Amino acid sequence: MASKHFSFSKFALFITTLISCNFISAKVQAACPTLLLDGDFEQQASPKVSNPWVAEGEVGIDREIGNSNSGKNNVWMRNFSGWNGISQRVKLQPNAEYELKAYVRTSGNVTDGEFGVRDSNKNPLVELKFGSLSQYIPLTIKFVTGNESEYNIFTGFWAISQDSWVQVDNYSLTATMCKDEENN
Repeated sequence: MASKHFSFSKFALFITTLISCNFISAKVQAACPTLLLDGDFEQQASPKVSNPWVAEGEVGIDREIGNSNSGKNNVWMRNFSGWNGISQRVKLQPNAEYELKAYVRTSGNVTDGEFGVRDSNKNPLVELKFGSLSQYIPLTIKFVTGNESEYNIFTGFWAISQDSWVQVDNYSLTATMCKDEENN
């Protein structure tokens, strides 16, 4: 009887070890890290936009008021006229492919929104135009950097003499080669 109990204990220990190893190995497989900071705006400590983000025009942080795509916070841009946006300077590898993604929603009268990447002099490298988006929609751009290593990711809009707004959340910026390795 003792040998059956001993065998059962060994078997249970083996199964427990096997399951534990599988959970540990599953945790070790890391996703591609995003190359920008505070892409979900959860580290913004006040309604005023702060580092690493830069406000361009009338911009702020919705903190814990239920306007985010996920989490507690998101960024907003709102105005009657002019350019209103947000940007972040990032360091990227020259001549490499990347994917930029963010979730965006707008008021019904937005017609001239822009999402994209600028070079270090703030000249557009690639941009995606958008208009009215009644719910959060993922905007995605794949792009190849030039010879430079510093870029600015941005989202914004030109207000058209009417009260207009844009909300953005959940930015991510990943190297495409990292995504390819993840899929193999």
